[in-house]
Amino acid sequence: MIRVLAIFALIAATAGVSAAPRATTLRAASPDEPRAIDKATSKIEFHAKATFAKVDGVFHTWEAELRKTGDSFDDATLKMKLDTDSVSTGSGLKDKEIRSKNFFDVKQFPDIEFVSTKVIPGPDRSKFVMEGDMTMRGITKPVTVLIVEYPVSNGHQLIEGSIEFNRKDFGMTHNAPFNKVSKDVEVLVHLNVAAASATAAGK
Repeated sequence: MIRVLAIFALIAATAGVSAAPRATTLRAASPDEPRAIDKATSKIEFHAKATFAKVDGVFHTWEAELRKTGDSFDDATLKMKLDTDSVSTGSGLKDKEIRSKNFFDVKQFPDIEFVSTKVIPGPDRSKFVMEGDMTMRGITKPVTVLIVEYPVSNGHQLIEGSIEFNRKDFGMTHNAPFNKVSKDVEVLVHLNVAAASATAAGK
Protein backbone atom coordinates (compact mmCIF):
# COMPACT_ATOMS: atom_id res chain seq x y z
CA MET A 1 0.00 0.00 0.00
CA ILE A 2 1.33 3.43 -0.72
CA ARG A 3 1.08 6.10 1.79
CA VAL A 4 1.17 9.56 0.82
CA LEU A 5 1.73 12.37 3.08
CA ALA A 6 0.54 15.63 1.99
CA ILE A 7 2.13 19.13 3.28
CA PHE A 8 3.64 22.76 2.62
CA ALA A 9 4.52 26.39 1.33
CA LEU A 10 5.96 29.83 1.83
CA ILE A 11 5.49 33.53 1.22
CA ALA A 12 7.92 36.20 0.03
CA ALA A 13 8.31 39.98 0.27
CA THR A 14 9.07 42.31 -2.62
CA ALA A 15 11.36 45.34 -2.68
CA GLY A 16 11.81 48.73 -4.31
CA VAL A 17 15.30 50.19 -4.87
CA SER A 18 15.10 53.42 -2.91
CA ALA A 19 11.73 53.26 -1.18
CA ALA A 20 11.62 53.18 2.62
CA PRO A 21 10.85 49.81 4.26
CA ARG A 22 7.16 49.18 4.66
CA ALA A 23 5.04 46.37 6.05
CA THR A 24 2.66 44.67 3.64
CA THR A 25 -0.37 42.83 4.94
CA LEU A 26 -1.23 39.90 2.70
CA ARG A 27 -4.93 39.38 2.28
CA ALA A 28 -6.52 36.06 3.17
CA ALA A 29 -6.60 33.62 0.28
CA SER A 30 -10.05 32.92 -1.16
CA PRO A 31 -11.27 29.36 -1.77
CA ASP A 32 -10.49 29.84 -5.48
CA GLU A 33 -6.84 30.71 -4.93
CA PRO A 34 -4.09 28.10 -4.67
CA ARG A 35 -1.74 28.36 -1.70
CA ALA A 36 1.90 29.11 -2.39
CA ILE A 37 4.08 26.04 -1.84
CA ASP A 38 7.74 26.31 -0.91
CA LYS A 39 9.29 23.50 -2.92
CA ALA A 40 12.69 23.98 -1.30
CA THR A 41 11.27 22.79 2.03
CA SER A 42 8.66 20.38 0.63
CA LYS A 43 9.16 16.81 -0.49
CA ILE A 44 7.34 13.86 -2.07
CA GLU A 45 8.85 10.45 -1.43
CA PHE A 46 7.98 6.76 -1.52
CA HIS A 47 8.95 3.63 0.39
CA ALA A 48 8.59 -0.08 -0.31
CA LYS A 49 9.97 -3.05 1.56
CA ALA A 50 12.07 -5.66 -0.25
CA THR A 51 13.69 -8.99 0.58
CA PHE A 52 17.10 -7.52 1.45
CA ALA A 53 16.60 -3.76 1.73
CA LYS A 54 13.86 -1.14 1.55
CA VAL A 55 13.41 0.78 -1.67
CA ASP A 56 13.32 4.47 -0.73
CA GLY A 57 12.97 7.15 -3.36
CA VAL A 58 12.15 10.81 -3.90
CA PHE A 59 10.58 12.68 -6.82
CA HIS A 60 12.70 15.70 -7.71
CA THR A 61 10.21 17.18 -10.20
CA TRP A 62 6.56 17.62 -9.27
CA GLU A 63 3.69 20.09 -9.23
CA ALA A 64 1.02 20.48 -6.54
CA GLU A 65 -1.98 22.76 -6.12
CA LEU A 66 -3.64 23.12 -2.72
CA ARG A 67 -6.75 25.24 -2.25
CA LYS A 68 -8.55 25.80 1.05
CA THR A 69 -10.51 28.45 2.92
CA GLY A 70 -8.72 30.05 5.86
CA ASP A 71 -6.48 27.73 7.84
CA SER A 72 -8.99 24.86 7.92
CA PHE A 73 -8.70 21.76 5.79
CA ASP A 74 -12.46 21.08 5.80
CA ASP A 75 -13.04 22.17 2.19
CA ALA A 76 -9.53 21.66 0.85
CA THR A 77 -8.75 20.35 -2.63
CA LEU A 78 -5.42 18.93 -3.75
CA LYS A 79 -3.95 18.13 -7.16
CA MET A 80 -0.49 16.64 -7.72
CA LYS A 81 1.53 15.63 -10.76
CA LEU A 82 4.80 13.74 -10.33
CA ASP A 83 7.44 13.37 -13.04
CA THR A 84 8.28 9.64 -13.00
CA ASP A 85 11.61 10.16 -14.74
CA SER A 86 12.74 12.42 -11.88
CA VAL A 87 12.64 9.59 -9.31
CA SER A 88 15.86 8.92 -7.43
CA THR A 89 16.77 6.21 -4.92
CA GLY A 90 20.45 7.05 -4.61
CA SER A 91 21.32 3.92 -6.60
CA GLY A 92 21.77 4.00 -10.38
CA LEU A 93 20.78 0.34 -10.72
CA LYS A 94 17.59 0.79 -8.67
CA ASP A 95 16.70 3.96 -10.57
CA LYS A 96 17.07 2.18 -13.91
CA GLU A 97 14.84 -0.68 -12.74
CA ILE A 98 12.15 1.59 -11.27
CA ARG A 99 12.01 3.67 -14.46
CA SER A 100 11.80 0.56 -16.65
CA LYS A 101 8.68 -1.17 -18.01
CA ASN A 102 8.70 -3.39 -14.92
CA PHE A 103 7.61 -0.48 -12.73
CA PHE A 104 6.94 3.18 -13.69
CA ASP A 105 7.62 2.71 -17.42
CA VAL A 106 8.59 6.37 -17.67
CA LYS A 107 8.86 6.49 -21.48
CA GLN A 108 5.22 5.53 -21.95
CA PHE A 109 3.82 7.02 -18.72
CA PRO A 110 5.77 10.18 -17.77
CA ASP A 111 3.43 11.31 -14.97
CA ILE A 112 1.66 10.11 -11.85
CA GLU A 113 -1.40 12.21 -11.03
CA PHE A 114 -3.63 12.63 -8.00
CA VAL A 115 -6.88 14.63 -7.83
CA SER A 116 -8.84 14.86 -4.58
CA THR A 117 -12.61 14.30 -4.57
CA LYS A 118 -13.67 14.57 -0.92
CA VAL A 119 -12.45 15.52 2.57
CA ILE A 120 -13.71 13.74 5.70
CA PRO A 121 -12.98 15.16 9.18
CA GLY A 122 -10.76 12.93 11.33
CA PRO A 123 -10.68 12.18 15.07
CA ASP A 124 -9.48 15.71 15.90
CA ARG A 125 -9.15 19.09 14.18
CA SER A 126 -5.66 18.39 12.89
CA LYS A 127 -6.42 15.10 11.11
CA PHE A 128 -8.43 14.50 7.96
CA VAL A 129 -9.11 11.77 5.44
CA MET A 130 -8.88 12.90 1.82
CA GLU A 131 -10.34 10.69 -0.88
CA GLY A 132 -9.22 11.01 -4.47
CA ASP A 133 -8.23 9.36 -7.74
CA MET A 134 -4.65 8.43 -8.58
CA THR A 135 -3.55 7.71 -12.14
CA MET A 136 -0.40 5.68 -12.75
CA ARG A 137 0.66 3.76 -15.86
CA GLY A 138 -2.63 4.77 -17.49
CA ILE A 139 -4.70 3.18 -14.71
CA THR A 140 -6.91 5.28 -12.42
CA LYS A 141 -7.87 3.97 -8.98
CA PRO A 142 -9.47 5.55 -5.90
CA VAL A 143 -7.02 6.08 -3.03
CA THR A 144 -7.20 7.50 0.48
CA VAL A 145 -4.80 10.13 1.84
CA LEU A 146 -4.39 10.50 5.60
CA ILE A 147 -3.75 14.19 6.26
CA VAL A 148 -2.11 15.78 9.30
CA GLU A 149 -2.31 19.57 9.46
CA TYR A 150 0.10 21.36 11.78
CA PRO A 151 -0.49 24.78 13.43
CA VAL A 152 0.40 27.93 11.54
CA SER A 153 3.85 29.26 12.42
CA ASN A 154 5.47 32.41 11.01
CA GLY A 155 3.00 32.57 8.16
CA HIS A 156 3.61 28.97 7.08
CA GLN A 157 1.77 25.72 7.63
CA LEU A 158 3.07 22.17 7.34
CA ILE A 159 0.71 19.62 5.82
CA GLU A 160 1.66 15.98 5.64
CA GLY A 161 -0.13 13.30 3.68
CA SER A 162 0.18 9.52 3.56
CA ILE A 163 -1.13 7.29 0.76
CA GLU A 164 -1.03 3.51 0.74
CA PHE A 165 -1.68 1.37 -2.33
CA ASN A 166 -0.98 -1.97 -3.96
CA ARG A 167 1.42 -1.48 -6.88
CA LYS A 168 -0.09 -4.50 -8.64
CA ASP A 169 -3.37 -2.58 -8.92
CA PHE A 170 -1.49 -0.25 -11.29
CA GLY A 171 0.03 -2.96 -13.45
CA MET A 172 3.37 -3.24 -11.64
CA THR A 173 3.38 -7.02 -11.17
CA HIS A 174 7.06 -7.72 -11.82
CA ASN A 175 9.36 -9.06 -9.12
CA ALA A 176 13.09 -9.75 -9.24
CA PRO A 177 13.93 -13.41 -8.48
CA PHE A 178 16.11 -12.60 -5.48
CA ASN A 179 15.34 -9.13 -4.10
CA LYS A 180 11.55 -9.21 -4.21
CA VAL A 181 9.81 -5.84 -3.73
CA SER A 182 6.67 -5.71 -1.59
CA LYS A 183 3.37 -5.10 -3.36
CA ASP A 184 2.59 -2.44 -0.76
CA VAL A 185 3.96 1.03 -1.45
CA GLU A 186 3.86 4.08 0.79
CA VAL A 187 3.92 7.61 -0.61
CA LEU A 188 4.60 10.49 1.77
CA VAL A 189 3.86 14.09 0.90
CA HIS A 190 5.37 16.95 2.90
CA LEU A 191 4.08 20.38 1.86
CA ASN A 192 5.15 23.67 3.39
CA VAL A 193 2.39 26.09 2.42
CA ALA A 194 1.53 29.73 2.99
CA ALA A 195 -1.02 30.36 5.73
CA ALA A 196 -4.30 32.08 4.90
CA SER A 197 -2.85 35.46 5.82
CA ALA A 198 0.54 36.74 6.87
CA THR A 199 2.47 39.97 7.34
CA ALA A 200 5.68 40.42 5.41
CA ALA A 201 8.22 43.22 5.47
CA GLY A 202 8.96 44.83 2.11
CA LYS A 203 11.28 47.51 0.89
